Amino acid sequence: MADLIPQPLDALLRRIAAELPLGRCFDLPARSFHRAPEGLDFSVTFHGERAANALGPAAGPQSQLAQNIVLSYLAGGRVMELKTVQINDELVIPRPCIDATNVGYNVEWSQELKLEASLREYQKAWVLLHALRARGLGIGLEGPNGDFLFDMSVGYDLKGIQSPPVRAFIDGMLDARRGLDALFDAWPADLRDWRPERAKVPDRLSACITLSTFHGCPAEEIERICEHLLTDAGIHVVVKLNPTLLGYEAVRELLCDRLGYRDIRPHQESFDKDLQWDAALGLVRRLQSLAASRGLTFGAKFSNTLVVENHKAFFPASEKVMYLSGAPLHVITFELCRRFREAYGGSLPISFSAGVDAKNFPDCVAAGMTPVTTCTDLLKPGGYARLPKYLDQLAARMKARGVATVRDFIQAEPGGSALANHSASAAKAVQDKRYAAAQNSAVPRRLGSKLWFFDCVSCDKCIPVCPNDANFSIEVPESLAAEVALPDLVVRGGQAVEEGQRVFKLKDKHQLANYADFCNECGNCDVFCPEEGGPYVVKPRFFGSRARMESAPARLEGFAVEREPEVDRIVGRHEGQRLSLELDRARSVARFDDGAACVELSFPGFERRSVQVHPGAAEGHVVRLDRARALAALLAGVLAEGAVSPVSAPFLPGARAPA
Repeated sequence: MADLIPQPLDALLRRIAAELPLGRCFDLPARSFHRAPEGLDFSVTFHGERAANALGPAAGPQSQLAQNIVLSYLAGGRVMELKTVQINDELVIPRPCIDATNVGYNVEWSQELKLEASLREYQKAWVLLHALRARGLGIGLEGPNGDFLFDMSVGYDLKGIQSPPVRAFIDGMLDARRGLDALFDAWPADLRDWRPERAKVPDRLSACITLSTFHGCPAEEIERICEHLLTDAGIHVVVKLNPTLLGYEAVRELLCDRLGYRDIRPHQESFDKDLQWDAALGLVRRLQSLAASRGLTFGAKFSNTLVVENHKAFFPASEKVMYLSGAPLHVITFELCRRFREAYGGSLPISFSAGVDAKNFPDCVAAGMTPVTTCTDLLKPGGYARLPKYLDQLAARMKARGVATVRDFIQAEPGGSALANHSASAAKAVQDKRYAAAQNSAVPRRLGSKLWFFDCVSCDKCIPVCPNDANFSIEVPESLAAEVALPDLVVRGGQAVEEGQRVFKLKDKHQLANYADFCNECGNCDVFCPEEGGPYVVKPRFFGSRARMESAPARLEGFAVEREPEVDRIVGRHEGQRLSLELDRARSVARFDDGAACVELSFPGFERRSVQVHPGAAEGHVVRLDRARALAALLAGVLAEGAVSPVSAPFLPGARAPA
C-alpha cells in the first residue's frame, strides 16, 4: 500500500498564494468557490457553536489531508467532520479501496496517517482556513459566511480511546496552542501578508467528538466510551449509529425488494452482533441526561456505512465484506433516522450522512439535521465542485418559500416542523426512482483505448475525482512537445555507437501526472477514466523528494525534482531503469544519465556534445535519448514559469495575493 505524505504548511501556502491569481486553488476553479447569496442566512448551531451552514465533508477521504479540508471550505463546507482516528494507526488497507462507479463501496474505514500526523494535518488546515478567511477572497469569507467548525471523529473501543496516543490526539485538538504556535513561528517571511492574526486563531480546534463504533461493538461498551468522553474529556459527544439498527429484514426489504438492488447481500452476521434497537434507545436517553447534567450536549449521527458481502471483482477476494454508501444508503438511513426520532419522542440533536447530494440536501436541512455531511457524491466527476450546488438548491427552496433563515425554512415547509418534514421526505425517498437500482446501474463510459504514459483524451476527469488533489496537469513547452528524431546510442566495446533512432512527439502540450505523496492508490481516478489502465498507475508519478522516491516500493516507479540556483534536476525510475536529467541553465546544457552512460546535450536543441560510458556498462546496452527528451518535457512542464502543482510548490516564491 502507498503511504500518504502530507506537505508542510510552507508548500501549501506557496501553492495557494500562487494559484489564486490564476483563478483556482488546489485545482478547484474559482467559479466553483461558494458565494453566499445575499439576503439568505444558512447558519446553524452545532453544540452551541455557529457554523455558516450545515454542510461539510463526512469523515472520509475528503477530510484527511489539509488541502482536502481547504477544498471543502472553499466549495462551501462549514462543518468539517474529520476522518476517524484510532489507536491502530498502522492499518494495511487493500488497494484499490474505493469503488464509486455508481452506488458506492469501500474497504477503507479509518485514518491512513499516524495519530501525530493526523493532528498536524488538522492544525495546518485550521490555520489555512483562518488565513483564507482573513483574506476574504471577494467571496465573503471574512464575514459570517466564513464561520466554520471542526468535528472530531474517533473510534473504536474504550481501551483504544483511553490509550495515551489517542488521548494525546484529543488533547491536541482541545488545546492546540503548542502546535499552532509552532506553525506561526515557522511562517515563511515572504508570505507574511498571508499570516492571520494569531490572537484571532482559536487554540481549540473542536468542541465535539463524533464516536464511530465499529460493527459488533457491544451496547455497554458504546455507553462506557460516551460516558468517558463526557465526564473525563468534558466534550460534547455524538454517537454514530449503524444502519444495522433498522434490522436485517427491514434493510433487506428496502434495499432488495423496494429499491431493486437484488445483487447486494446485507451481511447478516453484522446485524446480529451490532447494537440493537431497545438498547440504542436506552443508552441515548441515559447519555443525553448525563450530558445535560454536565452542561454538555449529546446527539446521534445517522449513519455509518452498511456492511454487505463482497460480491464484486473490484476489491480483492480476501475481503469478505465491503461497506455500502451512496443512493441506497440514503433511503435506508433516512428511514432509520425517522423511526428512531419518532420512537425517541424527545429533542435529540441529529447529524446525518448517507447518500447526501445536491437534490436531497435541502430535505435534510428541512428535517433539522446538523451537520449534513457528504462523501460518495464528492468522489464522482466534479469532485469538490459539486458542493456549491447543494447550497444553491437550498437557496432556491428558501426563496420559493419566501424565507431567509433555516429556522423559518423548516417551519415554512409543508410539514411545518423538523420531524414532520423528515417523515414526508422519507416517504418520498422510498418512492423516488433516482435511488432505485435501475437508475444506479450505469457505469462510466469507456472508450476501449489504452492509457499511456504521455497523451490521452485529456478529459481531466482524474483531477477532481481525487479527494487528495494527487492528479494534476502540466503544460509542456511547445519546443519540447514538437516532433524530433533522436538516435539510440548502443554500448559497443566501451564506446557509445549510434544505431537507429526513435521519434519523440507529444500530441498535446497538455499532459497529466500524479503526485505520489498525496496518492493512496484508492483507484477512484481509474473508475472514471474513459481509458484503460488507471491514471494513478500509468501517468508520470512524482515524489516529493529523492529520499521519498527511494523509500517507495520498487513497483512505484516515478520521479523526484530538485532545484538549485543554476541547475534543475529530475531523477527517477522508469521501466526498470534509473534515469536522471540535469539542466544547467547557465550553460544551456542537458546531462542525461541512464546508469550506463552520461550524455551531454545542448538545450533546448538536444544536439549531442559528448558521451561518457560508465565502467562496467553492459555490452549492447541501449541509451535511449528519447527518454532524455521525455524527462526534459516533464521537468520543464512542472517547473515552467507560472506552473503551480504539488511538485513546484516548494520552489515557488512568495506570490502576490489576489486582488
